[in-house]
Amino acid sequence: MTRATTDKKRTVAAATRAPGFQLGEGQARAMILRGAASVFAELGVRAASVEDILKAADVSRRTFYRLYGSKEDVALELYHLGTDILLETCRLAVREETDPLRQFERCMDAHLRNAREFGRLIFVLGGEAQRQESMLHARRMKVHDAIIGLLSSGGQDVRLGKRIDPLLLRMILLSVEAVVRIVLEEGDEGRKVTDAGIERARRVMRRVITSALEGEGPRVAPLPTLE
Repeated sequence: MTRATTDKKRTVAAATRAPGFQLGEGQARAMILRGAASVFAELGVRAASVEDILKAADVSRRTFYRLYGSKEDVALELYHLGTDILLETCRLAVREETDPLRQFERCMDAHLRNAREFGRLIFVLGGEAQRQESMLHARRMKVHDAIIGLLSSGGQDVRLGKRIDPLLLRMILLSVEAVVRIVLEEGDEGRKVTDAGIERARRVMRRVITSALEGEGPRVAPLPTLE
């Protein structure tokens, strides 16, 4: 599609809405979120501007500020949407699996699916969420707490009859997050994530998870449990 064709479509859309036509809230939010996702994926959150989002979403400044106070508010909503899906997947794993190992493996798979399907956006928003000064950071910590809470509720080692220390589960979760980050970085910062890269990450993660939860032998430290 040529730039002229794109500009013509935008002009027609604007003319159709004028004069005084106001998009419904749901439609406007969807347009802004789609536009922002493409802008953030291309430019990153800090380099992007509200004007960039307005152009990509094809909405007016008035419509944008009717729903959002800043570009950071839009980034936070996108991050909420993604992490809500992740949390629901982990909830389902805990409901359907009794083995802590299988629960964690399914949560791991959810992280990898997100990286494969939304690599660049995951890289950008995930990087923002790691910065303590970012609005996304508090949400990241809340999601971590929720996942650990879910896994801790069913995290009992059947051999010892004791609950696994949640700190160990948090360490595994952070390891999963770190491996995903490496895969995205190696895949052109999320632009070119490959199936081979995902499978390599899955093998590494399974080694970490199974060693932490199932490892035995004279040189392996005891499984941390709660008395």
